[in-house]
Amino acid sequence: MPTRVYVIPIPPGNTEALKSAFAEMEGAREQQCIDNRHVMGITREFVSLHETAQGDLLVAYLEGDDPDKAVERMVASGSDYARWIAEVVFPLLGTEHLSAGQVLADWRDR
Repeated sequence: MPTRVYVIPIPPGNTEALKSAFAEMEGAREQQCIDNRHVMGITREFVSLHETAQGDLLVAYLEGDDPDKAVERMVASGSDYARWIAEVVFPLLGTEHLSAGQVLADWRDR
């Protein structure tokens, strides 16, 4: 299954609001979030917050049939959830364009 990891610097002052948005995804918007992952073709998502001396980072790991197209699929869906992400989450991240880094190693036990 294809995977991607995204590392996104969080603009200063946005961390708490971003944590609140993720809490909403796991709470009031949980079913919308699950439905959206199906639209995106994502079968696994793991997101973590890393606090560094240079600023906070959001690290997102995605598995799915084509993680590179996941955001494009979500936006194209036009769902209420996709609009909420575009209006609330993307501004907190300072971008809607995700770019996966260069893979240096990808080992799996077979």
